[in-house]
Amino acid sequence: MGNEVDNEISKTFRVSPECIHQFNQIYGNTIRPKIKERFLSHLIATIEDLINDKKMKEIINTIRNPNAETEKTIQLFQSKNLRLYSILLMPVNIKRRATTRYHDNGATIYYNSIFEAKQIRILIAHELGHIINKEFIGMKDNENTANLFAFIVMKDKNDFYSNECKNFVFRSDLTILHEIENMCPLVNE
Repeated sequence: MGNEVDNEISKTFRVSPECIHQFNQIYGNTIRPKIKERFLSHLIATIEDLINDKKMKEIINTIRNPNAETEKTIQLFQSKNLRLYSILLMPVNIKRRATTRYHDNGATIYYNSIFEAKQIRILIAHELGHIINKEFIGMKDNENTANLFAFIVMKDKNDFYSNECKNFVFRSDLTILHEIENMCPLVNE
């Protein structure tokens, strides 16, 4: 960020330039690289939620005569604080482009990390197609149906970035600063 913006941030939020620097460092060096590794994370989290909901309903439906202990378990399931299914992404050096391995608590998508980010997103969307077919559709799983799901996902992402992202972009850093100030008023400490 520019010096003018940093000065305005410092004045508006009543923080030191060192504090601004520390937050920029942790975000830029630690958080942002991890975000980049989480390809299609919103889609993955949504699929996990759908599968978890399905599995939790199946478990709840098997409980015939609930007692106090099983009622607590049912409440835990319904709170969505419990994960029965997780999808992990693992960049690896493999001969295949990508593959999915299922385990008791979910699936791991292994993808070859030599590809560009756009290509990795396609590979992951394809592998998610296999998971969707296995968990929800149940037709004969094959590469064509996984490719169909990848197309639907990538088209949706493309439409989102082309059309909707402009609604989330601010004109300038100072506009961001003033919007935060308006939405999250400062308190005197």
